[in-house]
Amino acid sequence: MIIVIIVFIICVILLMYNIYHDKFMFLTTKLNLIEEKINSTLIKRKDLIKEAEKIIKEVVDTDKDIFQGLKDINNDKMNMIVLDRKLLVYVNEFYLIKDKYKKLSKNEEFQKTAFLINETEDLLNAYKDYYNDYAGKYNKLIKKFPISIISIIKKRKEKSFFDKKNTSDNDYNDFKY
Repeated sequence: MIIVIIVFIICVILLMYNIYHDKFMFLTTKLNLIEEKINSTLIKRKDLIKEAEKIIKEVVDTDKDIFQGLKDINNDKMNMIVLDRKLLVYVNEFYLIKDKYKKLSKNEEFQKTAFLINETEDLLNAYKDYYNDYAGKYNKLIKKFPISIISIIKKRKEKSFFDKKNTSDNDYNDFKY
């Protein structure tokens, strides 16, 4: 009788593990896919800002770098959150320049680039919401038994939300957006 109970308990634990493992794999796959989309959109945004710089230099007739430090950004060496924040500075500068020089609004190439930069902003906002939703589900799941045991053994860590909010601390004012 004791052997049957032990076998039953082991079967229940294995069944729970399989169910949670499938959910974990699903969430991991979703997060990886959305990270790829965010990264590719950020690279596109960086390329558009570089393109805008060329157009601005041409229209305003200057040789000076418009976006200081843009050439130094290497997206291979930084995570997507840091890259997004750095590019956001240049996007804000772009909009300031757009408002300052009215002759840019007459340039068709500049208008197309401005539209595409705005489009990346919309895409990134949607991707960030999607990412944060799945990061929250992932973080809850790795804390559940029996996945929590496996997570500790495999050294799986919580995913940071795109706004870098630490869900484990008591600071509710550390949202960056």
